[in-house]
Amino acid sequence: MEPMRVAVIGRTGRGDWGHALDELWLTVPGTQLVAVADETQEGLAAAVPRLKLDRAPLGATYQDWRRMLAEQKPDIVSICMRHIDCHAEMAIAAAEAGVKGIFMEKPFVRSLAEADAVIDACRKADAKLALAFVNRHSPAYAAARDLVEAGRIGRLLELRGRGKEDVRGGGEDLWVLGCHILDMMADLGGAPQWCQALVTQAGRPITKADAVAGPEGIGLIAGDSVNAMFGFADGPLGFFSSVRDAGLKQPNFGLTLAGTKGAIHIRPDNVPHAYLREAPLWRTDKDFPWKPIGPDGVGGEIPSGDVDRAAERAGWARRAALDLIDSIREDREPATGMYAGRTTIEMTTAINASSLAAGRLDWPLEKKLASRENPLA
Repeated sequence: MEPMRVAVIGRTGRGDWGHALDELWLTVPGTQLVAVADETQEGLAAAVPRLKLDRAPLGATYQDWRRMLAEQKPDIVSICMRHIDCHAEMAIAAAEAGVKGIFMEKPFVRSLAEADAVIDACRKADAKLALAFVNRHSPAYAAARDLVEAGRIGRLLELRGRGKEDVRGGGEDLWVLGCHILDMMADLGGAPQWCQALVTQAGRPITKADAVAGPEGIGLIAGDSVNAMFGFADGPLGFFSSVRDAGLKQPNFGLTLAGTKGAIHIRPDNVPHAYLREAPLWRTDKDFPWKPIGPDGVGGEIPSGDVDRAAERAGWARRAALDLIDSIREDREPATGMYAGRTTIEMTTAINASSLAAGRLDWPLEKKLASRENPLA
C-alpha cells in the first residue's frame, strides 16, 4: 500500500508548530512527509533539517500554504500552529483542495460559526478531520474508561474538571486548556444537555464590556473566574472551574470522576495518567489509596516516575494520527474528530452565554443563541 503523503503547516512566531505536530509525522507508519509551509524564511530554514526534508524533492518548502496544497496535493495536512485564528480558513481550504485527512492542533476554531463551516466543507469533500486531543488517546485513559464502563466506581455521578489556574486562569484557561477537560467530560458523560454558568471579573458577573482579545488567536474572552455546571445525556453532572493566579505549585489541571463506589482522577499530560480510588470521595473513615492505572488497568505495568513525559505525549499524538488514517480507510469519524471539536466549542460558548444571560441554556443551542458567533462579541 502506498504511504499517505503528508504536508505540514506552521507559522513561526504566530503559533509555531504546536506540540511538535510537524515532527510527529516522521514517526507515523504508513505516511511520508513531503512538504512544509511557513510564512517566514527563518521558520522554513529551521524546519527543513528538523523534518529531514533536505532529501526531499525540489519544491518541498513553501511560504504560501495555499500554493503547497495546489502543487503537492497531499493526502493529509497537519495544521500545527497553536494560534487558532487561521484554523478554519486552512481546514476549509485543505478540504476544498481534495485532502483525505486533516490533523489539527487544539483548540478547534474560534466560534460555532467557524465550526459549522469547517464541518460543512469536510462533509462536502468527504475529508476526515482529527483534533490533537491527545489525552483521549492515552492507553491509560482507555483503561480508565473501561473501568468506568465495567462499573468499577459504581454509578458515575459527577465529572469535576479544573484548568491550570495560573496567570491564564478564567476565560483564557477555559479556551486554551479547558478544551481538553470538556472533551473528556463529553466522552465520558455523553452529549451535553444543558449548562448553567457564572463567569466573574473581580467578583462581579461579566458583561460584554469586560471582553478583551485573548492570546493565541482565540478571539474575545472575559473573566478571571469560571464556574460552570453541565447535565450530560448519560446521567452525570459535570463541573468546570478555573480561577486566575491560584498560587499552586502543582496545578489542579485535571478531571475527577466521582462514582457511588469509587473515583478516578485523570491528570492530563502526566505519567501516570490516571488513578483509581476504590471508595467514594466522601469516605474519610479510612485511608483509601489512589492506585495508578496503567495501559492494562489497575495493577498493570506503570511507566517509571522518571519517564520522558514529552515522549509519552508524542506517543499519544501518534495514536491520534493513526486513528485519523484508520478513519480515512474505514470511512468513519475519528475518535477526536470535528464533531467532538464542535462539542467543546458549544460547551465553551454555552458557559459565556449562560453567564451573560444569568440563566440555564439547554441544547440544541441554536434555539437559544442569537447567533453562532462568540457571545461576547
